[in-house]
Amino acid sequence: MKSKQNEKNQFTTGLADEATFIEQTHDLLEFSKRTEAEAAMLYITFDSHVNEINQQQNDLATQAIAKRLLAKARDSDIYAYLGSMTFANLSIKTGDRHTATLVEKLKNELAQAIELTDGTSIKLNAKIGTAEFPSQGNFYEELISIAKKDCQ
Repeated sequence: MKSKQNEKNQFTTGLADEATFIEQTHDLLEFSKRTEAEAAMLYITFDSHVNEINQQQNDLATQAIAKRLLAKARDSDIYAYLGSMTFANLSIKTGDRHTATLVEKLKNELAQAIELTDGTSIKLNAKIGTAEFPSQGNFYEELISIAKKDCQ
């Protein structure tokens, strides 16, 4: 059962919430096992400057980040908003450099200043951790844990 906060977050960002992302991850990993495809999990978070903005600015920044993530997404990519300016991605790998290329593209896109309604702008530093399926894990919990640790 989804909480009202999860529904608000999903509506605000256009991204799956964590519970939905876990289900979608399970389905994509099952598909990957059947087809012997490799996948990459990304854990995306931001530096401490986010804590210095008010709730309205935080919501605007979250929406802008979600929009940027979706603009770079392929149809098969799964993105989620996990809360507290934290996002995740699961994608089928298209080659050996898939993960590194995706991380580089996302870091460049997310480094662009975000314009806020009060006329100011903020620049956030994205930290992106990665985990690879099946070489580093076979389940959501394993992959997200490895990707989180890779962020630090």
